[in-house]
Amino acid sequence: MSYCECRKIVSFCLIVGVLVAWRWGAVEAHATTVYSYIDDQGNPVFTDSPETIPEKYRAKVKTHERPDSVQKSPSVVDKVRDTVKEQAKSFGFQVPSVQIDMKNFGSAQSPILTYAGIAAIVLLCIMYFSKNSPMIRLLAMGLLIVLAIGTPVLMYTSEGGPMDNMKKKANASGQAQQDRLQQVPQ
Repeated sequence: MSYCECRKIVSFCLIVGVLVAWRWGAVEAHATTVYSYIDDQGNPVFTDSPETIPEKYRAKVKTHERPDSVQKSPSVVDKVRDTVKEQAKSFGFQVPSVQIDMKNFGSAQSPILTYAGIAAIVLLCIMYFSKNSPMIRLLAMGLLIVLAIGTPVLMYTSEGGPMDNMKKKANASGQAQQDRLQQVPQ
């Protein structure tokens, strides 16, 4: 494999890596509504699900908006993404958005799996076409292993993933326990 071919493959890998990082680096700011009321003992009670508020307190509930994620300054990924978009625009290209919505996956999990699949295909193609360059093959293999380890972790910890579902169940269980304790006559 010639030096020019290696350069083309490395350039292609960098572009794909930036595009994947660009998609994974997208952060959206959401606000969560928090409800509060004062119980019979004078204790303030806070919850994020109005259905857990006992009927007798619902008339006295106050709502508060709490930001989930605040992005103070653009991250490195955001800066790189913006730079790539500007460079592509200056050459007359538009950076495409690729996302496949898959059944049984959340809105945060589909893009992770989509881009991990694209990255895996690109890395496998690089390994196939760089038969004469063991260093590039080794680099692609290492990146493929990192991708194989990182994708399930991202899927597990993403919004709507198993860890998020367990947190919701634990919060609901804790709220139910708190409601039962408040209903105990003293």
